[in-house]
Amino acid sequence: MKSLSIPATLVFVAALALVTSCHHVREEVIQSYPNGKPMLVFLVKGDKKSPTRVGERMYYESGQLQFEKKFSGKPEVPDGIWQYFFDNGQLFASGDFSSRHDFGSNWSFYNRNGGSYYDGKLDSVYVTDLGTFGTPSTVVFCSGQHQDVIQFYSNYTVRSTERLTNGMRSGRVIFYFPNGNPQVEANFAEGLEDGPYTVYRENGVPYYQGTYSKGQRVGIWEFYDEEGNLDNTVDYSAKSSNSK
Repeated sequence: MKSLSIPATLVFVAALALVTSCHHVREEVIQSYPNGKPMLVFLVKGDKKSPTRVGERMYYESGQLQFEKKFSGKPEVPDGIWQYFFDNGQLFASGDFSSRHDFGSNWSFYNRNGGSYYDGKLDSVYVTDLGTFGTPSTVVFCSGQHQDVIQFYSNYTVRSTERLTNGMRSGRVIFYFPNGNPQVEANFAEGLEDGPYTVYRENGVPYYQGTYSKGQRVGIWEFYDEEGNLDNTVDYSAKSSNSK
């Protein structure tokens, strides 16, 4: 019985197809929205038994790209340029992870209209924390002796803003609810609350407000009900006088 011989060209084609399939990048949908559109997509290559993630994309429910990240090696490590986008398609931030820095380097940030996020001369910009999905959550804008620290929610809306001067809080500090309304508005001097201080409910109605002096409550503090009507007052000057 004669043995069957396989032409060398067919062997070469088969080998080439195997190599090509191992290096081909394919998409794997990890999470989807209720409407069926992909939310989180991994870009992988290699055989299905032991794939290597080389990229990752997150989408808004509308289908607009929210961010794109790159990886290399196995285990996968951050690499290349990572980009983040607002829901209108405008670039929000770009950072370089090719230097293997935990939080990236050479960061740039932009507002929803495409302009510079920070007005004024900057010495440097760096990220000190990444959120659950690897989005910039704490960003420091350095200018001279000042450091403006901005925290972001995962959809790139502002969570808080504050200024550090010589390492201490100074000036206005604001915390925001996810809907964009202010949660706390405060003033600081040399790291201590100093000046007007207001706390709001999520719908924008004031909860209470008063004044600080060198970290201590002073004067009349006003407390409001859920409709914004004055409900109670406390005189902290009187309390301070009684404690002496």
